[in-house]
Amino acid sequence: MEFNPERCRSLLFVPAGNARYLNSALQGSADVIQLDLEDAIPPAQKEQARAEAREAVDRIHDAGRVGTVRINNGMSVALADLEAVVGPGLAGLTVPKVASAEQLQQLDEAVTALEHKRQLPTGAIRLVAQIESAAGVLNVREIAGATPRLAAMGLGMEDLAAELGSSVDADALYFPSMLLLYAACEAGVTPLGYLGSITMYNDATTFSEWIRRAHSLGFEGGFAIHPNQVEILNTEFAPTQREAQQASQLIEAFENRMDKSSGAVSWEGRMVDKPVVDRASRTLKRYEHLADS
Repeated sequence: MEFNPERCRSLLFVPAGNARYLNSALQGSADVIQLDLEDAIPPAQKEQARAEAREAVDRIHDAGRVGTVRINNGMSVALADLEAVVGPGLAGLTVPKVASAEQLQQLDEAVTALEHKRQLPTGAIRLVAQIESAAGVLNVREIAGATPRLAAMGLGMEDLAAELGSSVDADALYFPSMLLLYAACEAGVTPLGYLGSITMYNDATTFSEWIRRAHSLGFEGGFAIHPNQVEILNTEFAPTQREAQQASQLIEAFENRMDKSSGAVSWEGRMVDKPVVDRASRTLKRYEHLADS
């Protein structure tokens, strides 16, 4: 399955080589299953995890699901990861600690070389960038436009907070999150994120509140480390049937306005003009896309 930027509400991390967690992920509903070769794998186990990741990619693909691999930071170790996992069935690579556009461009070149060598479609393997440093946040606009392979990007909030010496809360995350959101939208890249810690998996009420707020800000998906988070991400990052119906009615009212020379119409106490219609059209399109997938 290809990585679809329109359908990445939930990206679930699964440690490479953990068969039990992979089985659970395959039984679940995450839009993207991310095999982790980075933080979840001790250095001494990296080589074994690479071989197991390749087998897991095949399992995910054979199950009709979208599979990515989070590679390691640092070009030398990242190249070893690519050698092991780039092949048929790999939908994407999640890239941690992205601090510059050049970092993604170098990775793009390496993936392209392997695609040519292994007779894979050029550009089919997409990238998901994690911004986890002050440098990355300040370079986020250049990162967002670094390569056409980039499909989505989000903060690595725990590492970022560690560098900043901040809490992992809405106050600390709002500024970098909004910078990332604007940069992603400008570049046509899917923005991922929410204003809280990815480690929050046992408080559904709080996590749901975070995701509803993130959706209202414009984010379209988020990272997860536990199956408990997946259904919340899938639900809250998708338009509801009611929202889709309202969007359809709003568009119909605008298109059927009596005065075609006017660029606006009054509908249910609201003044509806082109920007409002465009937003409604996007809501309806996203609802229909997710419903059909």
